[in-house]
Amino acid sequence: MIYGFERPLFGDIALRIHLVVGDRYAVMIDTGMLGFEDMVKQALDFLNQQGVPLAFIVNTHAHHDHIGLNGWVQAQTAARVIGHAWGRRWTEDPDTNYQEFVLAFPDIIADSQALREEVRDTMGIPAPVDMGVTGREHFYPGGFDVELIELSGHVLGEVGLLVAEDKTLITGDVLIGLNLPMFHGYVDPEQFRKSLGTIRDLVTAGRVTRLRSAHLPELHDPAEIMEHVAQREQAVRNIESLILDIARGDALSLKEIWLRTSDASGKRPEFRGLAMVAGHLRQQCRGGRMEVQRDRYRTL
Repeated sequence: MIYGFERPLFGDIALRIHLVVGDRYAVMIDTGMLGFEDMVKQALDFLNQQGVPLAFIVNTHAHHDHIGLNGWVQAQTAARVIGHAWGRRWTEDPDTNYQEFVLAFPDIIADSQALREEVRDTMGIPAPVDMGVTGREHFYPGGFDVELIELSGHVLGEVGLLVAEDKTLITGDVLIGLNLPMFHGYVDPEQFRKSLGTIRDLVTAGRVTRLRSAHLPELHDPAEIMEHVAQREQAVRNIESLILDIARGDALSLKEIWLRTSDASGKRPEFRGLAMVAGHLRQQCRGGRMEVQRDRYRTL
């Protein structure tokens, strides 16, 4: 029913795609990125052996390592691309994706060949998004039900897939990596917390007992899933408290708060962490715990 295919990404972190295979058709969850064609070919060869057509590609979200081979797969199959409605522009236009994901603050992080090689050059041939979704939509591949679940926050639009009969949730990056050299990050802390709460609710209700993701090893039981959710909830609280402490006293710029947050956390300062810090600042200003004047932030 559910099959995973993976390759090492860096260190002990993998890049993984999944197939959900029914009696009528199959769904591919994410397509990896340029340079990982052999992993995706392995999945397509498996489907050919099963004699089941690939009907849909579901992108959990529109980051380069999840959408990069959409066009490559679509050129070989009749699969239609489905993704969160918010991410349609990013999926269909790699240049817009790169500008808004990597260079959202060009006065702080400038374009570079290294960044282009890491992100822009891994996106391959784009493919149009045939359907934009937001969660609660269903697939019926044959023999079981697959429901799309809203899991945004890491980006502004992300979905997971709940295979009901197997009680398995397939996710992209909602369970962010915590032990990476940089912040894996999220752009909307409030929505990220809600998505973690959604996973907690699914486990509590007995609807999810296993979780598969794009980068983490499979989580095999409810207690393990709950532990990973709790760790990430605590990580959000820790970053929130750290930012509030850093901005007590003198008003500081986004760049200054980002650099100090990265240093205090032992993380390499880069664009993912910058977007995360900016998201926290927006939330704290909306909530009245911080103020911003002339692009400088201060805790109240």
